[in-house]
Amino acid sequence: MRVIIGGAHNGKRTYVRRMLADVPHHWVDCSASNVEIPSDGKVVIDRIEQWLAQTEMTESEAVEFIVKAIEEKDVIFILTDIGRGIVPMDAEQRALRDACGRLYQRLIAQADEVTRIWYGLAQTLKKRGEMI
Repeated sequence: MRVIIGGAHNGKRTYVRRMLADVPHHWVDCSASNVEIPSDGKVVIDRIEQWLAQTEMTESEAVEFIVKAIEEKDVIFILTDIGRGIVPMDAEQRALRDACGRLYQRLIAQADEVTRIWYGLAQTLKKRGEMI
């Protein structure tokens, strides 16, 4: 599994599209109401934070659902870092921010590669299980 993480509008999707320009893949946009992860081929999972915000599952159920859904699949996650900046006043938004942080930690721990995109610049943070 590979994780691409960065702030909103920092070039994550452009980076992944360029990386996969000649590679067949499925793009799963989790902002859609019905999210299904294909069982074969390379899969890009995008906007998981939006799915997490709208699912009726508990946080632990949602994390386990995602972890199980990606088992033995070739997956690239595009994660939006929502943990920086001003802490939201709204309790639900703070809870979402915390839940995303815990989910992201789990995905990043399992990832073979982690790349941070910051204003279009790619920085490798982890590669094949080793911290860079």
